[in-house]
Amino acid sequence: MARLKSVLLVDFDNIFAATGPAMVDTLPQWLLWLSDGALSEKGRRRKFVAKRVYWNSQYDVHRDAFQAAGFEAFDCRAHAKTKIASGKSSADIVMTMDAIELRHQLNAVDEFIVLTTDSDFVPVVNRLQLAGIRVVTAGKETDPTYQLYSEHADDVIHIGALKAAFDYERAPRKWYKLRSDPPEIAPLRQQAERLSPLLKKVRQAVRTEKANGTPGAVQQLKLAADIVMQLGARTPDQPLPRNKVIRALEGVEGFQTKYGNRVKPWLGQKNFKSLMRKLSEENPDIQVTELADKTVRIVCRARGPRGRRGRMVGVPSPLGPPPKRPERPAPKPPEPELEEEAKAADAAPEEKSGEKPAAAETRVDASAAAD
Repeated sequence: MARLKSVLLVDFDNIFAATGPAMVDTLPQWLLWLSDGALSEKGRRRKFVAKRVYWNSQYDVHRDAFQAAGFEAFDCRAHAKTKIASGKSSADIVMTMDAIELRHQLNAVDEFIVLTTDSDFVPVVNRLQLAGIRVVTAGKETDPTYQLYSEHADDVIHIGALKAAFDYERAPRKWYKLRSDPPEIAPLRQQAERLSPLLKKVRQAVRTEKANGTPGAVQQLKLAADIVMQLGARTPDQPLPRNKVIRALEGVEGFQTKYGNRVKPWLGQKNFKSLMRKLSEENPDIQVTELADKTVRIVCRARGPRGRRGRMVGVPSPLGPPPKRPERPAPKPPEPELEEEAKAADAAPEEKSGEKPAAAETRVDASAAAD
């Protein structure tokens, strides 16, 4: 199997802050972990056609270690005095320009690994994907950035898995295989569940199913269809990202994307496309359309009236009901004394205004007598 032609861009300041000095000490280990196909497409090994690291001047002491591993190191010192004093660098803009430049300079690049947890690189991810390039990023499990990159990037390396790769060793090749198995990925910590109310709701539904008995194939498909509809309730009539649907369905017992433990993938269906068509049969509001590139477009149709923001009326939000606004206190009735004073104040100008015509008549009579 041919290797993936990959480009590796490392935001050193960002990743170093999340992992610590062990990132430099174990550079050969986690670099081999990526080369052996960690989080790659179909477990294919990688061939890095370009490796670049970007840091502030204070980290230039690690230049020799990274250059020995085949990296090009760039000192991205800030130019504004205020940014220099705060320790900031210009790595973000330099990485952005290099990503676009390398995309045009290198031929037949299959993948970009943008090793950063900074959410500012989402537009870069989207621009590379428009060219048909697979993009892998990084993210902290308990940070909203992980959820954000899960919706945009093709895959996300969570920091826990990267730290586990610091001790990576290539497994010995079995005699009946051409190469050793792809590296294992450390499981994602469940603290991220708190940041996703939908996933929490899915797991609660699965626990209820387990309490009532092990769900069969029909119950699994029905539960999966309900999950997809809940996922699309917030954005009705809008396409759902494939990776977001898969991540939501991971809460269904027996769901997996690869064959293992004598369990068929995709809930017994052939592939993702077949599963979505089966869920469309369970719930006709899930519409599946095959596109020209053989992928599928998943849309949850909204039935019934809509609110002002386009949400389906009667469909509960995955985030729960909105908080109630506090009721305003009723205005106090005016006191009797204040009412009398207000009436007196209103009557005073009327008396003055009534005197003005009389004065005017006196002036007219005086002028007539003078004539």
